[in-house]
Amino acid sequence: MAVIALTGDIGAGKSTVSKLLAQKLSCERLDADNLVSKIWTRSEVKEFFTQRWGRKILDDSGNIIKSEISRIIFTNHEEYKFCNKFIHALVMSSLKEEAERNNNLVLEIPLLPEAGRPKWVNHVVYVTADFDVRLRRCKIQRSWSSEELLRRERLLMPRSERIALSDYVICNNGSLADLEKQAALFINYYQERKIFNES
Repeated sequence: MAVIALTGDIGAGKSTVSKLLAQKLSCERLDADNLVSKIWTRSEVKEFFTQRWGRKILDDSGNIIKSEISRIIFTNHEEYKFCNKFIHALVMSSLKEEAERNNNLVLEIPLLPEAGRPKWVNHVVYVTADFDVRLRRCKIQRSWSSEELLRRERLLMPRSERIALSDYVICNNGSLADLEKQAALFINYYQERKIFNES
């Protein structure tokens, strides 16, 4: 079993890189954020957080209001940590089950450094990009201001520490063609490392 986990800077292009790697390695790709969305629909999860934050986090149909959750956790560091600790445990448990069912897997886990690297992850790739590049992408894709991007980044571990916990860094400042070349270089690195570990 070989599991490659993608993490990195906000707006650096983790999804694009993870899709490229999964395609080149001909393996399945899973996005932790998609799992998080499903987890928030569980009745026991909604009940757990309703007891802490009140009914204001639910709409008239009893569904989680994502904007309300964001307002709570991105303005209060303690609530952010509390929420992530609970959600991370569920996400990592689900990803471990998927890893055990697949010989090869590419996982996109934005908060992997904060959640902690599990033993079943073989390689961690960190995707980075300059701030102005990331801000431009966040403005286009998420309608975020520079203040919003900085506000969310302040809740993360320092960038240098996140990179230090990774095995390989891909810088996504250029074109898709440049990114494809970097993905190919990583594949070579990965294959050589795999052969070395088996010898």
